[in-house]
Amino acid sequence: MITVSPVEEFPPDRFARILRLMLESPFLLTRAALPHMYERGWGRLVHISSAHGLRASAFKSAYVAAKHGLEGLSKVIALEGAERGVTSNCVNPGYVRTPLVERQVRDQARVHGLSEEDVLAQVMLKSSAIKRLLDPTEVARAVTYLCSPAASFVTGSNIVLDGGWSAS
Repeated sequence: MITVSPVEEFPPDRFARILRLMLESPFLLTRAALPHMYERGWGRLVHISSAHGLRASAFKSAYVAAKHGLEGLSKVIALEGAERGVTSNCVNPGYVRTPLVERQVRDQARVHGLSEEDVLAQVMLKSSAIKRLLDPTEVARAVTYLCSPAASFVTGSNIVLDGGWSAS
């Protein structure tokens, strides 16, 4: 579970744990995979970031810091891997219809005394131009594109699937 609290109240051990999970783990996985990709002269790295990798939200310091770090890591890999046939990109979804998000909607509805539809419209998707949750298959299609021959010239980039939130 992601901790949501002001920076001055955020538990340091929780902050470190989130960074290990969301930033250090992708680094270690990439570090292990890159030599094999370099040997083949081909590879595709697609990091699942977030709209929060591009924009910040109050009370989400560890999550935002980890996603911003992942963005930077992905760009470094794009620069280092380009001459060796490896691309590195990020997919930046907004809220995706997953069991975790659906629980968040229910919890927010209970806490705020709103309907689930109102939580989506007034809280979670308030800044989004497209007022719906993203379907996981839409994220999968973006990843598939980045791994396809059509994306061979795409590296160090983002595919932003946030319904226009980052445009505002």
